[in-house]
Amino acid sequence: MPKTKIIYQANQEVIGKHLQSKEWVMYSGKLTIYDRKTNPVILKLNNEIYDTFIGEFMEEKKEFKGNSVSDVFGKVAKWQSGKMGFKKRDYFSKLTIQNI
Repeated sequence: MPKTKIIYQANQEVIGKHLQSKEWVMYSGKLTIYDRKTNPVILKLNNEIYDTFIGEFMEEKKEFKGNSVSDVFGKVAKWQSGKMGFKKRDYFSKLTIQNI
């Protein structure tokens, strides 16, 4: 089976403020777009908060898969506003383009 080709890759930061603890939470990772039909867009995030109270309860790694970039970031927004309890207006993503 041939290996799928990477079309695009970018570094990502997802930052939000937790409602109950009022602490800022940060995940950084890599957005990858593959040349394939099923789930061609994958966002892999790693927790960057280690020394705070909320960091103990955060997931160490999180992965989102989808058919488009909009689909993946829709899942990120839903995850942040639902399970993690972030304020939606504090959600933002910083995109840094990286050549591969």
